[in-house]
Amino acid sequence: MNESDWKQYCVLRPIAHERMCERILSDVEKTLLDKSIAPYERIDRSEELLKAGQKELYWAFGVFRFSRHEARSHLLGLCARELITAQELSWFSVETQEWVRHCLADREVHGIEDLDAE
Repeated sequence: MNESDWKQYCVLRPIAHERMCERILSDVEKTLLDKSIAPYERIDRSEELLKAGQKELYWAFGVFRFSRHEARSHLLGLCARELITAQELSWFSVETQEWVRHCLADREVHGIEDLDAE
């Protein structure tokens, strides 16, 4: 990853992390406030959502070292999870943008739903 792309990645990484946390919390909040579900069930479902969210956070951020070497692959994962917008991706070099789009298109063609191995 070139220097300019690395700088953009360093700016966007914490923003993407925040977005993912907000997404998880929003799902939990919807469950907690859903009066059509029994209180115990809301607690149980919320706990499941939090556990799943922690796992997703790990796969989205924990498996990648904060390094220039791994930044390109991590950027791809963030784009796949829609944590980086198309406008934000446009801030990267044309080479990086094309690589991400190519990888995402391959992923779609081959029916790969998750980039992470469990």
